[in-house]
Amino acid sequence: MARTQGLGIRTKGLFILSLIIFLVVCSVAEDRLSGVVAASAAFASPSIPPPPALSVPVWSLASPAVNTDGVSTSMNIVTFCTPVSVAPPKLWAVSLYTSTMTRDAFLNSKVAVLQLMQPDQAGLVPLLGKRSGYEPGFSKKDSCQEHVSPNGNSCQWVSGLGIDNDSFIKPTEESSLMQLELLPRCKSYIKLELLKTVEAGDHDVAICQVMGTGTWDDDRKCIVQRSPDDPMIPLDTSTVLYTGELRQKGII
Repeated sequence: MARTQGLGIRTKGLFILSLIIFLVVCSVAEDRLSGVVAASAAFASPSIPPPPALSVPVWSLASPAVNTDGVSTSMNIVTFCTPVSVAPPKLWAVSLYTSTMTRDAFLNSKVAVLQLMQPDQAGLVPLLGKRSGYEPGFSKKDSCQEHVSPNGNSCQWVSGLGIDNDSFIKPTEESSLMQLELLPRCKSYIKLELLKTVEAGDHDVAICQVMGTGTWDDDRKCIVQRSPDDPMIPLDTSTVLYTGELRQKGII
């Protein structure tokens, strides 16, 4: 009987000791977790200075928007855009604001054209990048048509479709792409096919394959396809619109 009572007391003591150890471990884990949460909160704190504002080329994205009235062109200004591969297939990453018409059109149609803007097109940035295609009574196409560049050039959208062998968009391509309208006189045009998207906060990052490149033919007033044999002329701030210039002008 005494032995049984001794075993009971010993078992009870071990249980109490185990309980104390468990509570200590939980307390330590809670302290560590609180430290991690606090560190994460500090990292996300708005008091941390932002990364440097780099001057990068300004791109516009045009994508066919399919609706009950047929196919129209949705166009905006891309926040960030960069090549992400060297060897074929050529891949680019395009960062798009969520809840925008052009983003929705691109995700639906899977095709789009990047347009590298030139300095005298800076005035189009507020029209294409600060207004929404979902805005009632507002038309980006009409606004661009009414806009005249500082050099007196028209900004009226043009068809990317042509019937010549060197046409940028050919009649054999995807039907909605054939109805796409583009900005005239851009320094470069890149035809994209959407492969996948990645959520990135208030943006979606679209991973795209380059399907063709084009250039503006000022003599014929149309966009033509670039040949692999065409010489590659370096582009800089004298010929391409950069975000640094937009900041200097107070546009962004």
